[in-house]
Amino acid sequence: MRNHYHATPYDISAPGFSFTDYDDYLAQVRTCRNDHGDPVEEFSLHMVDGDNEVLFNALEISQATLEQWFTDFEPLAGDDLIKAIYLSEYVTGDMADILDWLDEVSIFEGDAEAFIIDYIEDCGLLDDMPENLQHYFDTEAFARSLLLGGDITEVNIMGSTYIVREN
Repeated sequence: MRNHYHATPYDISAPGFSFTDYDDYLAQVRTCRNDHGDPVEEFSLHMVDGDNEVLFNALEISQATLEQWFTDFEPLAGDDLIKAIYLSEYVTGDMADILDWLDEVSIFEGDAEAFIIDYIEDCGLLDDMPENLQHYFDTEAFARSLLLGGDITEVNIMGSTYIVREN
């Protein structure tokens, strides 16, 4: 799906315009004039329709960051998109830092207890414990302890719950 954007001039006598990529934006900026024939220089940018609206808004994309948006952030999808949203909303708004830190974050879709159950199975954490005692391991308390200790973070992004671990 192609993303659609709108540039709204701060000059109220000038019309706004829609665009889909950076070249389209630049072409329309060059021809945008107000009622007096003067060029319009400042715009408020909005994503009208698209997949990455949450990230676009979290990064507070402006004219100064629009080119980097199209180059580095608009193509993000899947786990990298979720990581970028997490980093921009909870850690930093600096676009360069977000790109550098994408590999430093691990995500799991689900709540803390589901994460712990999956983690225990993957690591074989209880394998050395007798099977009849494994049922007494309190995954809920362990998950709560990791959340309170800051080892994991539970966040809601685009209607889904994720567990985030910063490596």
